[in-house]
Amino acid sequence: GTWGLPDMGPQTTAVLRACACCIEIHKRLHQFDTGVDNVRLCLHIGVGCGEVTILQVGGRQPPETSVKRLEYIIAGPPLEQISIAEPLAAIGETCLSPQAWAYVKDCVVEGSRLEERPDFHLLLRMDESKYTFPTIKHAAMENDHRLDLQMNDLNKIRQYMPQAVYKQIECGTLTYVNEMRNISTIFINGSGLDIMSEQGPMIAQELMSSVQECCYQHEGTLNKFLIDDKGMLFLLVFGLPPLVHTDDPTRAVLACFDMLKVFKRLKLFGKFGVTTGRSYCGVCGSARRMEYTVLGDCVNLSARLMANARENTILCDDNTRRRSTTEIIYNALAPIYVKGKEGMVDIFQPVKKDYSKTIGLNKHKMVSFPWHQNAFGGVSSGGLSVAELQEGVIRLCSIKSWQGISRASELLGGGFRKEIHNDKELPIPNEPSMASKPPKGSPFNDGGVVVIEGATGMGKIELAEHVVVHSLVTFRMFPIFGCMGPRSGDSLRLSRDLLRSTLGIFRYTSKTALPEDDFEAVKMLNSHKGRRLDLLEQALSQTDGIFEKSADILALAIEVTVDLLTQFSKNESVLLVMQFEYGTSLFPAKLQDKDIFWQTVETLYNDFIKTQSADSKPRVMVLMCREAKEKDKPCPPAVHAAELSNTRLVLNGLETQANVAEYMSRYLNLPDGDSNLIPTPLRNFVANVTQSNPLYIRETIDQLREHHIQVNETAG
Repeated sequence: GTWGLPDMGPQTTAVLRACACCIEIHKRLHQFDTGVDNVRLCLHIGVGCGEVTILQVGGRQPPETSVKRLEYIIAGPPLEQISIAEPLAAIGETCLSPQAWAYVKDCVVEGSRLEERPDFHLLLRMDESKYTFPTIKHAAMENDHRLDLQMNDLNKIRQYMPQAVYKQIECGTLTYVNEMRNISTIFINGSGLDIMSEQGPMIAQELMSSVQECCYQHEGTLNKFLIDDKGMLFLLVFGLPPLVHTDDPTRAVLACFDMLKVFKRLKLFGKFGVTTGRSYCGVCGSARRMEYTVLGDCVNLSARLMANARENTILCDDNTRRRSTTEIIYNALAPIYVKGKEGMVDIFQPVKKDYSKTIGLNKHKMVSFPWHQNAFGGVSSGGLSVAELQEGVIRLCSIKSWQGISRASELLGGGFRKEIHNDKELPIPNEPSMASKPPKGSPFNDGGVVVIEGATGMGKIELAEHVVVHSLVTFRMFPIFGCMGPRSGDSLRLSRDLLRSTLGIFRYTSKTALPEDDFEAVKMLNSHKGRRLDLLEQALSQTDGIFEKSADILALAIEVTVDLLTQFSKNESVLLVMQFEYGTSLFPAKLQDKDIFWQTVETLYNDFIKTQSADSKPRVMVLMCREAKEKDKPCPPAVHAAELSNTRLVLNGLETQANVAEYMSRYLNLPDGDSNLIPTPLRNFVANVTQSNPLYIRETIDQLREHHIQVNETAG
């Protein structure tokens, strides 16, 4: 870099450049005034050198793109060196490791001696008789032969870039990527991995790919992955475009539960901090080097919570708790002080809500619907009482001109009866009602499949609930449930629902009392089959650590359920209700559980519904889903059967303004449900903005009542 001096070689040149850079950083940024509350930026720097290992880890495909995502990390002795050097440097100082010092000791001036570690050296300044910062900088730029990136080169590095950034660069609108938005942030500190060990890179790859999979299954974004002297650091964000959901706080916490299982499986330790709030999301850096990241008080707090968490635990802030759905229970812990906050911060430890152990017909002669007790992606009415949920069924299904209830009434052979929808014991007849038989050709008379299809909130749940209750109290048709939501790992829930709802109808009809313990009851009913039921014992007892066995558990649960229902349907009718709810998921085609659900439906259809004999009672399957047929995929056999029998019900909302007005009047509890009391502008506004979706109508009215309209409920 200086005329007349010999070439020092690449390693010495690299360390010398690093030293010059450190000195310049201190000059420009040490005691830098941030302009916020008299806060100044202080620096201390460590320098090491040597061979490094460069790893590309990951390789899972994010939900919003078809390109696999890789993370680029560096590990090796230099990182171990700086883990010692950096703490030895006081504020405003730079400390060099022995390995780095050996290369530049004749080119720089040493600072004061470090008594505790004399082999490490403080850097005072360059030896300006030989080298100066301008000459070193000029030489570095002169020998920088990297080519400027062209647009046609973007695909080469696309797998290292966030999809939102790639799209903005491709469209030439990168400045619009910077924004303030509400996000949920996860910081994870991992320990227990020696990346330089023989198995280290393999474990790092397994860890990263598993963390990616957990993140992408919940439609989040993995923003950073670092390995340094403090261990592994992950930064995940939920709510970055295009992956924006109303239940992002819930998704973030559920992803933490899944990732915690990964750390335990790999015998590593993880500490998780989760926060929710408004943060800066965009690029930082210069025109030559910039990075997409998230910044703000919420992000900082997430890192503080991570630092305060114990090994293999999750800490959340109050915002995350308040904005989560009922799928998670939060236990309050003692408030803590964190750096950057004047007062104490409320913290919470999340616990995943247990699946209900009572599904289907219970001992009180009532039906425990799975969607009453377990929220599906933040869209079901978790937290409401049974009476309130049944009022929702009455409110929607009482609209006689609604397409959903009119088609269901045709198939059932009778109209809607609100008196059977209450939180009281159901009047289950000893024999099917001869006066209210379903029409010939209907699945409820001959057996078959009914598909209830439509977007979230269109009334699938309310309509299915009416069908189940009507069939039970009129046709003595006993319900079985198999439900999956948009959350990963729900195949265990599907297994439990099938088994427990099957046991429920046996307990009601059996002359011999079955044990209260579900597994003991399964063993009693399957005593002659000679099956090994150990897996079902673990599933029914909700034992931890059985996720890896979920496929085997589901296969066994289906086999047992089919055998029991085949035996049961010789004397009684069966209504098998299968539901897959996407919730707020934007890319359901990427959900692994979706394939599992449709495989289960196909097995139950082929092995149970289709095998109905002439001497058995009707076997009916009700399928609830958003889309029963997908482009470029073969039609599922059960859906094809529904199409042939014209029993595929596609719900498109309330359709007419008159129906919307009637539903609004019922939801507002207007006298006699008089829709004429609703001002025409309000009626038109709600109908247009909600696209006649009952869920959106309820949400819009709730918002309007909170801020804009008032209903006089005492008026005559």
